[in-house]
Amino acid sequence: MGKFLPTKAQWLGFLAGLLVLNIIGAVVSTQYNLGHLLALGVDISFGTRLSTTFHDIYKMQPLFGVIFGVGFSIAMVVATVIAKWVKILPNLVFAIAGFASMLVTLVSLTAAFQITAIGAAREWDGFISLCLVGALAGYAYCAVCARLTAKA
Repeated sequence: MGKFLPTKAQWLGFLAGLLVLNIIGAVVSTQYNLGHLLALGVDISFGTRLSTTFHDIYKMQPLFGVIFGVGFSIAMVVATVIAKWVKILPNLVFAIAGFASMLVTLVSLTAAFQITAIGAAREWDGFISLCLVGALAGYAYCAVCARLTAKA
């Protein structure tokens, strides 16, 4: 039974990846939305950009974390199995899994609600940017797991 439970390194890696996913994902989403307001001619100061970004990071965490955390957790479990099977380039395996988790979650949200729930994902550049945030989170997961496993 103990084989199926995640190790301490995997739990901490997941938390690190989820933090990267939530914080950078919220920043990307906020900046894309503010960029669209700028394109409409709305004057947005740097202070407003900064305060809006921090506000969104704080307020988006619960919902953003649950929605994308579910997909991220599934992706990391699958990536762990694939990385053990392939045995080369685990960083790449986890980064691709993180990318895929964002892609599948964003597409699933759009299919379920018939709208694009995350404003930044309405255009391809924002969609790909959010998926790259997922890849960065997958890499963070792998890096933390590898570092903590090497210490043990």
